[in-house]
Amino acid sequence: MKKTILIFSALFITAFSFAQKKELRSVEKALKKGNTAEAKTMLSSISSTIESADAKYKAQYYYLKGKTYQDLADKGMDTDASLKTAGEAYNKLLAFEREQKEFKYTKQAKPNLQTMISKMVDKAISAQNGKDYAKASDLLYLTYTLQPENKDFLYFAASNSITGKDYDKALKYYEELKEANYTGEKTQYFAINVSTGKKEPFQDKTVRDLSIRSKSHASPTQEKSKSRLPEIVKNISWIYTNHVGDNEKALKAVEDAIAINPNDPSLLLTKGNIYYKMGDTAKFKEIMKEIITKNPNDVDSYYNIGVISAENGDVEEARSAYKKVLELDPGYINAGINLSKTYLDEASNVVDKMNELGNSSADNKKFEQYQKQQTDLYRESLTILEGIIENVPDDVSILKQLKGLYSFLGEDEKFKKVKAKLAELGQ
Repeated sequence: MKKTILIFSALFITAFSFAQKKELRSVEKALKKGNTAEAKTMLSSISSTIESADAKYKAQYYYLKGKTYQDLADKGMDTDASLKTAGEAYNKLLAFEREQKEFKYTKQAKPNLQTMISKMVDKAISAQNGKDYAKASDLLYLTYTLQPENKDFLYFAASNSITGKDYDKALKYYEELKEANYTGEKTQYFAINVSTGKKEPFQDKTVRDLSIRSKSHASPTQEKSKSRLPEIVKNISWIYTNHVGDNEKALKAVEDAIAINPNDPSLLLTKGNIYYKMGDTAKFKEIMKEIITKNPNDVDSYYNIGVISAENGDVEEARSAYKKVLELDPGYINAGINLSKTYLDEASNVVDKMNELGNSSADNKKFEQYQKQQTDLYRESLTILEGIIENVPDDVSILKQLKGLYSFLGEDEKFKKVKAKLAELGQ
């Protein structure tokens, strides 16, 4: 009896495999005739049994399913769902044949999958150019599901979502990218074009090296592209702070990224900005100093220290920070304007003291002292503004300040020159 049962089972499996083989052949014929809907129906009839099928039939099934649903998408039949199903089928096939070390259908499926991806990317670009960011994001995310190892598609889907102000979807995508520690960094290959002398990029190292061997190019170099992680974390924190209203989660996102990339000053800056929005200016300034420790020439951090110090009434620290900015970058206009303003503000306070004095001899003596202070402060401000105007000769607001200072200090020739410049600018 036991032997009989085994023979019966073997016969059953043989008949079962034969039925699958016959059904898959029918699917192939239907596809060749363009009867895609018929092919879909036949595939559905064996879908519940395919997992127990022989490896060769399983691979064929995945391939035919991918091709069937790709055809359905091309015909506009439930396009997004069809594309997703086709992509899933092709990806199952690729994984299955890798496991089996047999690549009969992989050779056909790979170009089909790439064709689908290229079409969807083209549609996404068209939607983005038309400012339909929601559609572009959906198409790019769908493309990502077809090729999940390529996180670039998810990154661009997130970028379109945040541009289109769909912050919930953007946050979801950015969080997934952060969890995967996605940076988007790539090695870029360059060489000098011998005929033009210009540095040119190449799509990959092989093409670049061929150009070097042909002697059309020389001096090969390669560079690593900038990491996208700081931008991702910055957007996550921005959404949590401004859309969700959760500063703690914003800080957590930045802290996680800093733990992975401790030497990235842009992440520290994002962290500092969160504290600034929370009103913790002391913590903000502390982080700016931490950035300077890692990068002593970071002019923006010195500038931020100057702004916060001025806001907190620490004028000397503000001036020291602004002067450091101008030492490192003489063309940093805002630092010069703010430094000049610290002297004008102090002069204004001196004028207030002068206005409070009486007519006694002691008050008259103080008045003279204050007047000298006022003049000295104006001259400090003037020196700074004269340095700035060289970089922005048509800046009306600075010219007007110079005009007022020249007038007060009795520098008539300079006053006339600035007045003429303002007239030339229609002021």
